[in-house]
Amino acid sequence: MRKYFFAFAICALVASSAVSAAQRWNDETENVTRTLKLDSGGKLVLKSFSGRVTITGTDAAEVVVNAVRRAPRERLNRISLDVHSEGSTTVYIDANHHDRSWYSWGNNVVDTDLEVKVPRKTSLDVTVFSATVTVDAVEGSHKVHGFSSRLTLNDVTGPVRAHTFSGSVIIRQKNWEPNQQIDVDTFSGNVELHVPETAKGTVSFNSFSGHLNSEMPLTLRSTSRKNLRAELGGGGDGRLSFKTFSGSVRIDR
Repeated sequence: MRKYFFAFAICALVASSAVSAAQRWNDETENVTRTLKLDSGGKLVLKSFSGRVTITGTDAAEVVVNAVRRAPRERLNRISLDVHSEGSTTVYIDANHHDRSWYSWGNNVVDTDLEVKVPRKTSLDVTVFSATVTVDAVEGSHKVHGFSSRLTLNDVTGPVRAHTFSGSVIIRQKNWEPNQQIDVDTFSGNVELHVPETAKGTVSFNSFSGHLNSEMPLTLRSTSRKNLRAELGGGGDGRLSFKTFSGSVRIDR
């Protein structure tokens, strides 16, 4: 599945880069605002390609979406921003929802900046290609996938799964749960993890040429050319797993 995703992503990138300067000159801008009810503890599922995604936790029981879309008018008309919900428990956002009756061999992407406000306690499932992703002050499970995206999660609480190819990953964990789970997978992207003083758990690091550096005390349990296993804060039920090819990892306060 990962090989398929990477192959698809590379093909999409080639198609995107083939757009001429003349086409970009014809881009128009469209602003869209949507508000949907979402209960605390609900879920946001978001898909985008290029642009910027910012998700912020608030005390309101709703999702507020402010989008700026850029593309030629025909593409804006044919590729829509789809925002809908299932009851008051799940909200879906798709920045490139295609009209099935229309297809172009050129660029099929609308560059979209998304600013999304969600209830503070919300689980996230975010998939992007080159869009940068920033998450602020959200409590819940965080699943964020990108390709060349920079992924930044600030003051978050809950388990984190962050997968990207060449983008960097920065995680600032606000609270540390007894069974905290951090799972980061990159190819060449570097990783920064900032944890509170109370952080405890098992650290596993698998890399071909990357390095692991920690400002937090680690107790080494096993090491080989590609694998390292250690305990953070004396160990515990928490699990920090890092897998890279050439990317390096830094753990700090």
